[in-house]
Amino acid sequence: MQIAKCIENSTVGVFETALDGQISNVSLSFCELLGYTNSQVCQLKYEQICHPDDLSAYYFLKERILSGELDHCYLNVRYIREDGQVVQVLQSTDLNVEDVNDLNVMPHFVNRFEDITDWEQTAQNQKDGDSRTRYLFENNPNPMWIYDLETLSFLAVNQAAVNHYGYSEDEFLSMTLEDIRPPEDVPKLREAIAKISSGLTLPEVWRHIRKDGKQIIVEVSAHTLTYNSRRCELILINDVTEKKRAEEALKLAEAKYRSIFENAIEGIFQTSIEGKFLIANPMLAHIYGYDSPTDLINNLTDIQNQLYVDSSCRSKLVNLLLVQDDVKDFESQIYRKDGSIIWTTENVHLVRDVAGNILYLEGTVEDITESKRAKAEIEYLAFHDSLTKLPNRVLFRDRLSTALDQASEKLRDYLTQDGTLDISLVPPLLAVLFLDLDRFKLVNDTMGHAAGDRLLIEVAKRLTDCMIEDTFLARMGGDEFMIFVPNVQSVQSIQQFAQLILQSFENAFFVEELPLHIGTSIGISLYPSDGIDEESLMKHADTAMFRAKDRGRNHYQLYNHAIGAEVKEYVAIENGIRQALERSEFQVFYQPQINLATGQIDGMEALARWLHPELGWVPPNQFIPAAEEHGLIVRLGEWILQTACKQNREWQLNGLPAIRMAVNFSAKQFQVPDLCDRIMQILRDVDLEPQYLEVEITESLVMKDQATTIKMLKQLKASGISVSIDDFGTGYSSLSYLRLLPVSKVKIDASFIRETPQNSEDSAITSAIIAMSHNLNLKAIAEGVERKDQLEFLRSHGCDAVQGYLFSRPVPAPEATLLMQSQPAAL
Repeated sequence: MQIAKCIENSTVGVFETALDGQISNVSLSFCELLGYTNSQVCQLKYEQICHPDDLSAYYFLKERILSGELDHCYLNVRYIREDGQVVQVLQSTDLNVEDVNDLNVMPHFVNRFEDITDWEQTAQNQKDGDSRTRYLFENNPNPMWIYDLETLSFLAVNQAAVNHYGYSEDEFLSMTLEDIRPPEDVPKLREAIAKISSGLTLPEVWRHIRKDGKQIIVEVSAHTLTYNSRRCELILINDVTEKKRAEEALKLAEAKYRSIFENAIEGIFQTSIEGKFLIANPMLAHIYGYDSPTDLINNLTDIQNQLYVDSSCRSKLVNLLLVQDDVKDFESQIYRKDGSIIWTTENVHLVRDVAGNILYLEGTVEDITESKRAKAEIEYLAFHDSLTKLPNRVLFRDRLSTALDQASEKLRDYLTQDGTLDISLVPPLLAVLFLDLDRFKLVNDTMGHAAGDRLLIEVAKRLTDCMIEDTFLARMGGDEFMIFVPNVQSVQSIQQFAQLILQSFENAFFVEELPLHIGTSIGISLYPSDGIDEESLMKHADTAMFRAKDRGRNHYQLYNHAIGAEVKEYVAIENGIRQALERSEFQVFYQPQINLATGQIDGMEALARWLHPELGWVPPNQFIPAAEEHGLIVRLGEWILQTACKQNREWQLNGLPAIRMAVNFSAKQFQVPDLCDRIMQILRDVDLEPQYLEVEITESLVMKDQATTIKMLKQLKASGISVSIDDFGTGYSSLSYLRLLPVSKVKIDASFIRETPQNSEDSAITSAIIAMSHNLNLKAIAEGVERKDQLEFLRSHGCDAVQGYLFSRPVPAPEATLLMQSQPAAL
């Protein structure tokens, strides 16, 4: 080694010391100086050869070298020989910087010395020693000075002090130690100086003020000495302002981090890759249900098996980290301390050392249980009916589409086996059922929507009880439900299923403790014969349901193309009725009423007719219900009333006999609060007196809201308008209510006239109605009279008036005018 060769050949004493002071690698001159053999001196430490009073100075300079503040140092020091004598030496010490890459070489000091014991050699030797000491003082990179312990005056300063503090040397020598201290620190300074003892003092931190007024923080090392026969202190200054600021900043940063760590709203952790917690903040302990981070770390020692509900999640997380070092939004289910389960999301990254070795996992945790629950609830609400909790239309179509994909695979198998097979002949593979409740609207109208909602809930429960394996039930809206049945065995099995549903409706539904009997109409379409996509199957099931209602309700109907054509016509009527009003496609026809006593026309019944541009004449029994369904009956009824009254007034102005115009009113019209006022306004608009208008109502209309209807009828009668009961005898409570109604005429329903006088029962009913009417001072008019024997029967029993095809069909206004103009003299 180079150092070893240097030691062997050196004419100056050289030896090495380890950081703990152990002596090694000594030169021969070192052994001769101390009187030890090589092996003896290498068993000693530096403290054993150095005079005790000089050790503090050595330690002081040694620390400065180790801290990097000094590259090397010089000092006068006394060694103690083996025989106890003391020798004075000038020692220089350097930290070894050679062979730093040799792992077998530990850091150590290289010490060189020169024996200066003989002070009587020459004056030059003394001068040289002073020169060396002065050189060390003047060229030290750190500020140094000597001050008088009694006066605190500066006696000597080095160039580094001049440069660092900004004062010139002369300015320094005119100042005292107090001049570079903040005034508030002076008492503390005097107190410290009073306690100074001999030798080296431990470094202390003080505040100094430079010439420019800037305050700095310094570390002061001091050593007492005699200088120019005065008791002084040698000072070495180390400016630690930036160091202190950095330390303060570090403390603030650590405090800030600690505050963030302790008060974070997210869980923060470090874990070993094996699965043990290294650190955890309070929020993480809270999330996992532990009392404190310490409680968590001590008890949760196996993350994979104690924490994760699915232990493989931990392995998955670690594997992802090994590949990409960073994982975001890793969701998993977690066991809390009490065994409950929550959802969490983790953001984790790997921390590695400079060599790339994994140190630990670090990251944050959030409890997302509530957001998961809210998201699930939102998804549930998006795909389920809020009232019945059944799947809704969106989910039904989605599941039906999936079921059709599976059914199409079976269809391909059929067609593969027989390529000539007509698709309509393939056995049903899936069925769609469309259900619409019968008379549900009546429940809403009479009992209110709240009762209707409760009824729908009960219906949903009963339908759910009817479901068989793999069936899917949904509420489509209103009182409509749909079901699809995959893996259909046969048409008969679907018919049996539909019949099972119908039978379940035979028992009453209880709403507000009241039993309600309602039915349902079911339409059925089959895959693939009735359609191969969800749109077609749902549409055709809907079409078949309409036909089921036409059959009398509470039935099921399989779809066929003939039904489709009928329903298409019905839909055309429904869709066209609004346009019909706007395009004036409606007309009013008139059928005369004949007074049997005079044989003259004493009244006309106004009847609405619709000439559809494509379908031709649409029967009233088709478009009147459609107008009521679409809320257009009030508007249509007012138009008929105004047209009929206007026509009656024209007849009068043309000199024809004044007669009554009978106009039919629906239950919807009687729900209009100001109906009486509106009727009177129309009469005023056409200048027709009220006595020439007759309002025709059905007894079922009266039964819907007796009090309101009777009140309105009385108001009409008081205004001079006549009221008649139409279709009398077909209701349930005709006799009991007739005496309460302000009516002047009873119209005997055509169903009783049709078989009269041949049918004795119909004849008896007809004659009874005539007699009862007369007993109540009411007139009786028979409708549907088509034969003379019917006319003679009615005349013989005192019927007041008749109308029917025997006299005239309903005709347009021009033909009705001709009838008025050419009335026969008598019958």
